[in-house]
Amino acid sequence: MTRRYEFLKLNLKEGMPAWKVAELAGVHENTVYNWKVAFTKGGIEALADQSRAAKTHPNEYPREVKETIRAIRREGLERERRHLGPGVIARRLAKRYSIVASPSGIGKFLRHDGLIPKGKRRRPKKERADKCRIHEPGELLQMDVKYGVKNVAGCWFYEYDAIEYVTGIVLGEIYPIQSNYESVRFLEVVVRRSPFSVLGVQTDNHSTFTNYYTGYQKSSDPSHPRLHAFDLACARNDIIHYLIDKGKPAQNGKIERFHLTAENDFWQQETFTDLNSVKRKFRDFLHYHNNERENQANDYLTPLEKLRTFPKYAKIKEIVN
Repeated sequence: MTRRYEFLKLNLKEGMPAWKVAELAGVHENTVYNWKVAFTKGGIEALADQSRAAKTHPNEYPREVKETIRAIRREGLERERRHLGPGVIARRLAKRYSIVASPSGIGKFLRHDGLIPKGKRRRPKKERADKCRIHEPGELLQMDVKYGVKNVAGCWFYEYDAIEYVTGIVLGEIYPIQSNYESVRFLEVVVRRSPFSVLGVQTDNHSTFTNYYTGYQKSSDPSHPRLHAFDLACARNDIIHYLIDKGKPAQNGKIERFHLTAENDFWQQETFTDLNSVKRKFRDFLHYHNNERENQANDYLTPLEKLRTFPKYAKIKEIVN
């Protein structure tokens, strides 16, 4: 801005021709005339660089829609203590206000508004063969146990979870210890509370779920091995027990991803006084997760809404943990 003004003074005060000023400044002669017009209208500040971005756009959201998007974004931070993404906001706009807006358009608005940072463009995903043959709720649940929180005595409370593969419905319980008994006990809870028939359960190779790598192959009679208590419980309920490959937790990716959500949105946010307090608040968290929280893997439907897309479960009002 100051440099342009110094060149412009050569023309305005010393009478140097515009073409000569342009030659000294290294610009086109028309640029000097544009500087003169801008300086005459707005003074030296008008010589500063101006954004070339369009001031308006024919597809720009109306002011009311913008305010609604900002309100939903604030609600996520205040009420749910999380940053709602464009997909969730688009879903809530349609559900609550019958406003149709694309997630990509909302994302652009949020970045332009400074509500989310501009990130690097992601590489396209690789093409992968579709090996999944699970199509109906209950055909497969991924089950695992997670360290929750320590009590005043320094002992852990453990989070047992099972996530339904198709809908993302999560059933869970908090126990003061983890053992074979708790695994069997939790399986019975899952069978009893599930709104669908449980046909298959997939776990990792932890000793509370299987003895395949410890006692199964070391049995004195390989033709009649001593089965794990969890395998016996699955057999009693006509459930197939699947094991992931050793050292490959990504094969249980859905439950592992839920554990990250639970850590960020529950364990890091709540305070507890005793075991009953943990159980009560965790039950409330699961009720919110299953009935109200939009899930990106479900095209931003809640797990309950995803379950209702199957005619057999269309009349279910809520998921009770």
